[in-house]
Amino acid sequence: MTFNANEFDAKEVVSKDRNNVWHHLSQHKPYEESDPLMIVKGEGMRVWDAKGNEYLDAVSGAVWTVNVGYGRTEIADAVRDQLVTMNYFAQTAGNVPAAQFAEKLLEKCLA
Repeated sequence: MTFNANEFDAKEVVSKDRNNVWHHLSQHKPYEESDPLMIVKGEGMRVWDAKGNEYLDAVSGAVWTVNVGYGRTEIADAVRDQLVTMNYFAQTAGNVPAAQFAEKLLEKCLA
């Protein structure tokens, strides 16, 4: 199943979210009466909700998870290229990305 953030039924997606998703750090009682915020698109440091409202994302960087911003095609392309070549192999054998990353990580740690 694929999801295109540009083509969706907002009411259906909000209903599925309300019935099936647990939002950590949120009180869920209000969702019985009102819709949860549904973020559908990100670009750079900004995100948009299902109603078209634009927000500056001030929570996904730093200690959270999207500290590189949204819509970074160069990162998506690099991930795609790596997934096609070798998506994962347990560390019982070496692999190119692990060797390259380990070297860069150690350079930073020992600097």
